[in-house]
Amino acid sequence: MNIFLPKNFESQKPIKIYDYQDMMITLFSPHINPHNFSINQLQEMEVIPSHWQLSKPVLNKSQSLQFCFKSGIIIIINVGNISVIGKISNNAFNLTKIVNNFVKKFYQYNWQRIQINLRRLISLPGDKTNGKKFINETLLQSKKWDILGIKPVKAQVTLMYSFPDFPLMINIKDVKVKDNNQKIKSALLFKGIFNYNLTSKYNHKIKYLYSIINNNSQNIEIFNQIIEENFLSE
Repeated sequence: MNIFLPKNFESQKPIKIYDYQDMMITLFSPHINPHNFSINQLQEMEVIPSHWQLSKPVLNKSQSLQFCFKSGIIIIINVGNISVIGKISNNAFNLTKIVNNFVKKFYQYNWQRIQINLRRLISLPGDKTNGKKFINETLLQSKKWDILGIKPVKAQVTLMYSFPDFPLMINIKDVKVKDNNQKIKSALLFKGIFNYNLTSKYNHKIKYLYSIINNNSQNIEIFNQIIEENFLSE
């Protein structure tokens, strides 16, 4: 992967780039009430494996439940939606299977919409302001964002694409991360949201829903291709 670095970029050697990616799949239904769910219920219905254990206590709020498992999967149940989250390299199969199980076991929920949310965090070597420089000088390519000689403290870009089957939103912003030595590094955080409306698929909604869930690798491929070919390459 070639990263088009900002002007006057001074790299540190050896260059090491951290690249982290995760995915969240969210199902929407007006029938979801978080307090109708429990760990025991999800295990008894075989939505999640019976041997899964929590990595931390259940986070129980008035409008949501959060389950964090030692497998690396997180399930968040809010009023009106259910999200399953996992790191792509380790949990893509488990994540897809859990979402399929929710659709199968709660078929009566009349699913309205599904979102596939992708995040990718890429660290930049060198100066800790290089993320901001990348957005200002490479993506925006303008100094008109400076006001009275003051440069923006942070920068982010949001883009919307209207593909035939789904709208895609991509957000890019500069963030700060700490390396193993607790040294602050500059990074770029890319977020992609694929949104699918199911209400128009009256007769084959469930079939269409399963196809979206089981083909999420295509979303990952599209998202990464846009990042690497449109944003990070010269």
